[in-house]
Amino acid sequence: TTCRPDGNHWVINGRKTFITGAEGAKVGIVMAKSDDGACMFLVDLPDPAIRIDRVLDTIDSSMPGGHAVITIDNLRVPADQMLGASGEGFKYAQVRLSPARLSHCMRWLGACRRAHEIATDYACRREAFGKLLVDHEGVGFMLAENLIDLKQAELMIDWCAGVLDSGSLGTTESSMAKVSVSEALMRIADRCVQVMGGMGVSGDTIVEQVFREVRAFRIYDGPTEVHKWSLAKKIKHDWKHDHAL
Repeated sequence: TTCRPDGNHWVINGRKTFITGAEGAKVGIVMAKSDDGACMFLVDLPDPAIRIDRVLDTIDSSMPGGHAVITIDNLRVPADQMLGASGEGFKYAQVRLSPARLSHCMRWLGACRRAHEIATDYACRREAFGKLLVDHEGVGFMLAENLIDLKQAELMIDWCAGVLDSGSLGTTESSMAKVSVSEALMRIADRCVQVMGGMGVSGDTIVEQVFREVRAFRIYDGPTEVHKWSLAKKIKHDWKHDHAL
């Protein structure tokens, strides 16, 4: 998506995919590339120059408005609706990345806690082969592992929040938290489904939805593999710095 100045306006053209909440939104932030670099604009919605081509059919269903594919055709935006300076948009975007990652971690931690409560209640009431499910080690151990993963995720979130509260951007720490928490929550959600068997894949409880949402979370705000790649680059950079190579 590109932008160019035109008098006291900027003209934006392009196409974007996976724009969460586009349908029904009253305001949006559009990022586009100028000759100076990335720019950010505050725009009023809906606007005839911004067309929603379709809303993607995705595995998750909790985001209002879904995830849209949009086309921007000669959108004219007043120059005073640019956020900050031309070419500085990418820098501004980085500021929100760490808090956004952490907010997702907190949101889905809460969802997985609820899924664990539901699975625990099911296992403590349901009987099979002459005893409660929770008394079968195969089931009880899964719930125990959930408890461990839940606490580790909570501690990782708390640690990263402390880094952000100190005034740091927390780029590295939020990457670590996002990987650790999203992977832990995926394990928790999967175990909850497994503990509940057929009920776990039905819509009778929210467990199946939590599983779907958390699976998507491993991709949203940066896939696990991208964060690991970024962390590996930092490891290499720090090693070179320490060894003055």
